[in-house]
Amino acid sequence: MRRELPVTRMLICYTVLLLSLRQATAQTPQSQISADWKTLGWILPENFSRDQIPLFKGLNAACGTWSFEADLIEDLRTVELKGKLVASGGSQAGMASAWNLVWSWPAENPQHVVVENIVAMPERNERFGLMLVRIGPMSFSKARLNQKPKTPPTIFLGKWDAQLQTIKWTRERKRAKKQDEQSSLRENTPAPSFEMVVTPVGKISIQNSENLPAGHLSAGRVTARTENSFPEHENSKFLTGVHHVQSAAEIPDPRIMRYLPAEATDIRLISDRNGHMAHYRISAKDFDAFLTRTWQYYRKERAAKPDSWVDYSEREISSASNGSPVGRYVPQVRSTEISFENPISWPPLENATSYEGPRKRSAAGATYYFDREAGVAFHDAAYW
Repeated sequence: MRRELPVTRMLICYTVLLLSLRQATAQTPQSQISADWKTLGWILPENFSRDQIPLFKGLNAACGTWSFEADLIEDLRTVELKGKLVASGGSQAGMASAWNLVWSWPAENPQHVVVENIVAMPERNERFGLMLVRIGPMSFSKARLNQKPKTPPTIFLGKWDAQLQTIKWTRERKRAKKQDEQSSLRENTPAPSFEMVVTPVGKISIQNSENLPAGHLSAGRVTARTENSFPEHENSKFLTGVHHVQSAAEIPDPRIMRYLPAEATDIRLISDRNGHMAHYRISAKDFDAFLTRTWQYYRKERAAKPDSWVDYSEREISSASNGSPVGRYVPQVRSTEISFENPISWPPLENATSYEGPRKRSAAGATYYFDREAGVAFHDAAYW
């Protein structure tokens, strides 16, 4: 069960901080990059706090399906219930580390659901800012889980206690535009809060809830794992850094293979969590077939998720597929996160044509440069 929640607000708030962090990281030699954070998908300096590493590992381990027992706040009483938790996401993909928790109950025939999205982004204080975006409780419906919420989500800000393996979530207060008696009363009212325990093996529990409204889970714990993490992630590995491989079959990163032709050989690659660059050999026949498949995939995805993709006309698709002559093209080898002790240069394309692939509204997508005579291609892909 998948759910994409509107966390744009947090991404905007942290973009400036992330950009400044990247600038600092770009000046950090490779030897000073934290190996522990790199395994979790973040290229950060050694002096970046390690306190939250157990949290990231625990949330990664939680991915899968669990049974849970919980107490529900209902009017002035507490109701015991049993349900199902589906956890997905991970620390490695996207501009932020994000995990999705879908709590539904009763277990056998769900009638109610709460959806929570946990987002983590690095801050200047050498720690990750934590935010939980909650939608619900609401009536359970698989169709509704794939729709935008009709009511605004509730936002909680988190603070991690590594010793207790606990996040203290406190509801974010909105600043009143005009100070009056009612807004002053709201500011003096205790904010809703709760604690979330995340163990190294992925067991999640809720405790010490305060001031939560009716319909919310006031306490609960997972009891047993019923399914492991989602199959598509079991053999996935997100690559970071500089790589040189002979065939695309050697690359396990699904983000890269979304943009790289399976027929590519002699592949030079620079990858970070925001995108990658690739220089490789491929025949004109295979490149054309790949580009055709890419736009066929766009038509299918555009029909299923129209809000996610840029809307291209058939004329624009034809123009993008035909390409534009460029002539001699020298790849601009760079990375937003990785620092290079020595400049990296890749062979130029002497007679290149540029081709645009489809893009999402977030700007994710790729631009391709291909020299048909030499059978050499280069592309620059962004995930966002």
